[in-house]
Amino acid sequence: MRRDFLAGLGGLGAVAAWPSGLAAQPAKPPRPYRIYMALFRGWEEAAQGFKDYFTNQGIPVELIIRDCAQDKSKLPGFVAEAKEMKVDLVFTWGTTVTQEMLGTFDKVDPAKHITDIPAVFAIVSQPVGAKVVPNLLSSGRNITGTSYLVPMETQVNLLRSYLPVKRLGMVYNPLERNSLVAIDELRELGTAQDFEVIVAPVDVVEGKPVAASIPGKVASLKESGVGFLYIPPDTFLNVNRDILTQAALDQQLPTFAAAENPVVTSKALIGGVYRYYTVGQLTAYKAEQILVHNKPPQDIAIDAPKRLSIILNMPVVRALGVYPPMNLLSLAEVIDGPGGKP
Repeated sequence: MRRDFLAGLGGLGAVAAWPSGLAAQPAKPPRPYRIYMALFRGWEEAAQGFKDYFTNQGIPVELIIRDCAQDKSKLPGFVAEAKEMKVDLVFTWGTTVTQEMLGTFDKVDPAKHITDIPAVFAIVSQPVGAKVVPNLLSSGRNITGTSYLVPMETQVNLLRSYLPVKRLGMVYNPLERNSLVAIDELRELGTAQDFEVIVAPVDVVEGKPVAASIPGKVASLKESGVGFLYIPPDTFLNVNRDILTQAALDQQLPTFAAAENPVVTSKALIGGVYRYYTVGQLTAYKAEQILVHNKPPQDIAIDAPKRLSIILNMPVVRALGVYPPMNLLSLAEVIDGPGGKP
């Protein structure tokens, strides 16, 4: 029964693993490897996982940490600094930082982007769609990285195994490409699986999305008869996740999150995610192959962790009175209590 259920969700039961290193361990470097870490919204779990991997493997590194605090105008300065410092490797967090610092595969300018220094990226939701790489087998250039989004079909299968809804709603930021891609994918699946997707863009004023418009958008979706709210990977919605998930709870509307924060640190009901920490560790493993084992980045495929985490927020389950089927509950990481503690 368990095996059949896992198969229906598209391989949820795969074990999280990657090679632990080559059999012959190279000699330790004369100095720590210098890694320039360019972050978008501060230090978080993916960055921590990246750092911890080197500690756990006994690989000496010096991390030069820079955070643009969601201000991409700072990124050209990061590029110049990394080049001037002649670091051994660059780590970029998120789509915006990656595109601005590494360029897209069809538009790379050595004067504006990092080209001579190997780089790894993490938390890029659509590496191919964002044109960071032409395909997942090879970047064709001096970079590699990880993807972190669970395939949309697996997400939808998980959501509908909880509640077989016929109408799925989504509040989104119309300025965020990740959200637009998610809408297209959901609608394609809706056609194939016979469910309707209803979307509500947040208001935009002077080129910026307005958080205060979120509750009204959630209410309009509830009035439209949606049975579940999908939360896409979106920095604006992540920053305002408390507003979004509380609005859904006020409307007695279950929420499914594509990333972990809305479930672990807010009030989303359930998420089917690759944990940021694990993504960070996998990215560090790829960095190890470059730094320690001298593997060219273009020879390292872009992939995601092998194991999906189903995260269930029990206080929200109880507040909604909508309980999961037992076969789903048996697979879930249950969050029960303040601060997202399992």
